[in-house]
Amino acid sequence: MPLQNFVYKGFWQVLDWVYPPICASCGEPGYRICPICYEKINFLHGNLCQICGCSIKKISKKICDICCDNNPPYDGIRSLAYYEGVIRECVHALKYKNNQSLGDTFSELLVKLIRRENWHINFVVPVPLSEERYHERGYNQASLLAKPLAARLSLTFNPYALKRIRHTASQVGLSAHERHQNVIGAFEAETDLVRGKSLLIVDDVMTTGATMKACAQALKKAGAKSAYGVVLARHSS
Repeated sequence: MPLQNFVYKGFWQVLDWVYPPICASCGEPGYRICPICYEKINFLHGNLCQICGCSIKKISKKICDICCDNNPPYDGIRSLAYYEGVIRECVHALKYKNNQSLGDTFSELLVKLIRRENWHINFVVPVPLSEERYHERGYNQASLLAKPLAARLSLTFNPYALKRIRHTASQVGLSAHERHQNVIGAFEAETDLVRGKSLLIVDDVMTTGATMKACAQALKKAGAKSAYGVVLARHSS
């Protein structure tokens, strides 16, 4: 086990011993997610689009119709589970309650997704918040996933490679078209950091892929070689 991963794992083991966790879904003491709630998570499986990672019913088909028609700028996205039930409650705890232990828990599962894909990645980048949203919340929930994920992958966590250059309205309640329009030109990448590199973009939830698309476009514009994405949960289509 790499030293970075060993130290990070040891830190959380000690913290859980000093401050015993409770299940983020049902409140059962002694677990970050109790076994009963874990069994209720609807993990993505089966035939998935090689690009966006959505479920495809036709087994012989490898790329979904949307990706065939639109040729997205990202090179691949994978999601752990559908955004419902237990996962929705966990995302809310991560996003609005600063439950950092969940970032560590889910990073262990996200690592398995990434290693299965055999992507070559140079460093890990969280989807950035605007300055207004960051000051309002006090933290970036995407970083709570990205930082432990980078540690488990023995990669650099770099929150400076990509920044949000304008504040955008919340995506909640917007149509697919409105979501894409809302984030056009919202991100900018640091050319000196990303040129020729392959990056992994991390976010908590994916609905239409508009944010991932805008982030990947900014990275590619700045000279990134590849832009992959991983999210904790995605809305079912």
